[in-house]
Amino acid sequence: MESEASQTMSLKILVEKEKNRIVFVEANNDFVDVLFSFLTIPIGTIVRLTREHSLEGEIGCLNNLYETLEKFDEGFLSSEHKGILLHPRCATDVYCRDLKVDLVECNKSKYYVCASCGMVSYYQTDSCRCGKALSIELNLLDRVTQDGSGLIKPTVRFMITDDFQVLPMSTAAGLSLLGNFGAFDGSKTEERMLNIGKDEVLKLLKCSLASRTPFSDSILEPPFSKTKPMINYGQYEPRMMNLSQRDVDTRNKDEKINLKLFINRLNNRVLYAEVEENFVNLLCSFLSIPIGYIFKECPYLSFKGCLGNLRKSVQDLDVNKFFKSEEMKAILLDPKLAPGTSYDNKLIGIEEVVNLSYKTLIPQFRITATHLSSESRLRELKIGVGLVKGPSMFLVTDSLSIAPLSPISGISLINRLKVPHSDIQELEVNMDEEETLRLLVASLVSRSALTDAFVRKETKQET
Repeated sequence: MESEASQTMSLKILVEKEKNRIVFVEANNDFVDVLFSFLTIPIGTIVRLTREHSLEGEIGCLNNLYETLEKFDEGFLSSEHKGILLHPRCATDVYCRDLKVDLVECNKSKYYVCASCGMVSYYQTDSCRCGKALSIELNLLDRVTQDGSGLIKPTVRFMITDDFQVLPMSTAAGLSLLGNFGAFDGSKTEERMLNIGKDEVLKLLKCSLASRTPFSDSILEPPFSKTKPMINYGQYEPRMMNLSQRDVDTRNKDEKINLKLFINRLNNRVLYAEVEENFVNLLCSFLSIPIGYIFKECPYLSFKGCLGNLRKSVQDLDVNKFFKSEEMKAILLDPKLAPGTSYDNKLIGIEEVVNLSYKTLIPQFRITATHLSSESRLRELKIGVGLVKGPSMFLVTDSLSIAPLSPISGISLINRLKVPHSDIQELEVNMDEEETLRLLVASLVSRSALTDAFVRKETKQET
């Protein structure tokens, strides 16, 4: 196990003293590798890492969703599936296992291989495409290749602004950033050296979800803004619709999910939804999606954090100058699911990464292999294929808490919210791909995901 000292990185920071704000940070490839890896972390892993340190409104409804699955009864969700959902594997495990600070602990990941064809899986519960069980467990030890792991070329250095814009080293860019602070007078700024480790990187990840100044908020710790995130629907603005009737697109009917919303007509907000297990399967699958996928699909999302800037920086950086290969840049711009974690319904357009083969790993790592006993070769389990046992009906609240459907519980919820029964209206919804993406976005940035995904907001014109 690596020592704490070996997981420490040095940063040079320039601080504007009067406002106690970081103007920019100078860092090498080790730190930028860690920063860029944030985009590849599955949403469920981010919730698990940050929820004990969370701030109000930080990541929408995802804490509720995660906590619901933790408490799910074995009768609805098997322990094997629950483990995959609550601890989803990262598709970039192989590339990120030797990062200077490994939040996801990719270096502890194990792999499972088919003795017949050599296909490698991230999960022991998977089965090979040839139909046979995965009978060998692999442990990847030291890397054999000389250039090590990571995505960035080892000799490059970068400037990083307080809001996660990663820029090539440039005096002109530095002066421009100073000008933004009105800090051309050298007496107003101070240079500092800083060593950061795993705790500081975790804090930086947390702040990147909720702050436009994550470096200052995690390193200098000024008073933290409690402003809640807002949704900017942009091209994903909900369609205009009438709550009493709605046109249903009959194309790809098999790829739609039906749900019934119960709405308070006075404020046009969803109280809860009655859904079948396929909708809960869809919600569960959100936890396995890398967070960078959301910013790929919604580049103009008004997100309180800075991960959108991080992705745009990857996009703008020259692949030949800064990345080890085009593949490394593509991993960040088009993040994929780990093998075996895709949702069976095609309403989410994200792809799985291609399974590795034993032959691809041999030149890269020293490997130890252990043959598994027949008792340990479990049946095939994949997210979305029989994930939640059915047929079942569930009640899902506006903030994505899930419970088995109970009319008594629904009525009790309505009574607690003090909504007159005469003001409740039902809305049948047939979800398509567009609405699925909208729900995914709303689960990240809103505390009322169902309302923001499915119900048109009334807007007031101001003079």
